[in-house]
Amino acid sequence: MTDYTPQNPEDPVSQGAGRAIAHLNADHDDALLDMARALAGCVEATSARCLDADRFGLTLVATTPTDELTVRVPYDEPIDDAEGLRKATVKLAHRARGILDP
Repeated sequence: MTDYTPQNPEDPVSQGAGRAIAHLNADHDDALLDMARALAGCVEATSARCLDADRFGLTLVATTPTDELTVRVPYDEPIDDAEGLRKATVKLAHRARGILDP
């Protein structure tokens, strides 16, 4: 697991998200890129990585040909703990792919 410092240490999801974020970045970079493009409006993104997850969504860094941008991708609904993170991110990935590949 990579070093992870919650951006919002008071948020129960952010507190326990380190392993999930490491997994997303290591194994699901394609889904993160889809989310950045389709759900965060960063259509020029060439890659994306997750910085944090909280009750309301993911914070991603989207790399473009000219810059790195921090973007937010909100969940369909707030989650209560890190256990809900997998389900919420799977929903985001499906929604993003549905937009990009209708």
